[in-house]
Amino acid sequence: MERAAIDNLREAVQAAQHVVHSAKLDSCDVDDIDEIITSIDRELGRANPNKNTLTTYLTSLSRSLRSYPSAREVWSRLDAAMRLANVSMS
Repeated sequence: MERAAIDNLREAVQAAQHVVHSAKLDSCDVDDIDEIITSIDRELGRANPNKNTLTTYLTSLSRSLRSYPSAREVWSRLDAAMRLANVSMS
């Protein structure tokens, strides 16, 4: 995976985390999303991130964000980063 794609994913995930913490979401939802983001960050920190693992976690994050109108913009950004990294859902 190219460094630029990893950087794009990392930035999109950070933006998602910011939106999740600034929006008025249920604390259980925030905790669940934080767990997903922690897993994504851990995988992105590896020398060679596993695309299948990232796809699983990023898809979960994307589905969580999609249900909140306040996260629509960051969902779109995450989707674009996933496509660029070739880790989008089929």
